Amino acid sequence: MALEETIAEIKKEIVESHNLIIKTDNLVKNLSADIRQIQKRQERYERKYIFNSVVAYVIFVVVIFGGLYVAFDAKVGVVRQEKESLEKQLQQMQEDTRAMQEKISRRSQQEKITERFLLLKQQGRPYDALKEAEALDTSNLSPVMTRLVKKELAELKQSLANRSIESGSSYLQKGQLKRALREFDRALELSPPAKVLARVQHNRGLVLSKLRKNARAARAFRQAAEADPQSSSADNDLFMAGGSFEAAGDMPQAIESYQRLLDLYSSSAYASAARRRIQRLSRGKPTSGTATPAGGIHATPATPASAAPAPRRHPAATSDGGSQPPSPKPQPPKPQSPKPSPPADAGRPGN
Repeated sequence: MALEETIAEIKKEIVESHNLIIKTDNLVKNLSADIRQIQKRQERYERKYIFNSVVAYVIFVVVIFGGLYVAFDAKVGVVRQEKESLEKQLQQMQEDTRAMQEKISRRSQQEKITERFLLLKQQGRPYDALKEAEALDTSNLSPVMTRLVKKELAELKQSLANRSIESGSSYLQKGQLKRALREFDRALELSPPAKVLARVQHNRGLVLSKLRKNARAARAFRQAAEADPQSSSADNDLFMAGGSFEAAGDMPQAIESYQRLLDLYSSSAYASAARRRIQRLSRGKPTSGTATPAGGIHATPATPASAAPAPRRHPAATSDGGSQPPSPKPQPPKPQSPKPSPPADAGRPGN
């Protein structure tokens, strides 16, 4: 009995052990399955982690390189702008350098011409000096040199103009009218100062009147008065211009010349005669006088009260560009030649 019970217990324990083994095996199998699942999840997690890390590193690197590129591009843009600015400055400096070199070259050339001009003037070759002066451009000279050249050129022109006036006056006294006119025209081409220009135009008017070119003579007399309105002979020039216009048959211009004389020189010795002539020309009546060789109009000396003062002649130019003072009193008209001249209102047409 006892043996059977022991065997039964042993069998029972064996069955229980077998069951326990089966349970243990099942648990081990379950545990193994769980471990495999955990392993798979871990592998997936590791792969995801690695992928995320790689992506993060890539993004970080991209951001870093993007920032570096932006900073580098900005730096390059600044450098490029500085380069363009420096290139523009260099180009401007090169242009300024070329302009300065050209200016220095022109100034050097003009200074050489100025030197030749002054040398020829000192050597007594005025016309050669004047030709050199025509090539001068004072804008390329220094202010001091410009003032010197202008002063020397003005003196030279005045000297040559005075020389031409003296020569023309000499020819005029000798009756060589065409030569005299050429000399006065030569003086006119020099563009002399106003006072000298007034004398030149006055003498041209005298010569043109003698050559019977009354219209040109009238314009010359008027230009003489306009050149130097403050001259003591300006009223004389206007009066002679009016007479020459009358001789040329241009009565409106004659009236205008007489009227200008009255407007500018109301106290002139010619004022009363000019006023009478305006009245006569306005009424269409001829003046009671004849054209003089000098282009002026002398009233018929029937009564001293109606006689117009004789036109004064500009004095010859002196060596220093001045002139002798005119006679303070107007001279009475000279007697006409026995052969009567045509009346003023029937003057010849101007040449």
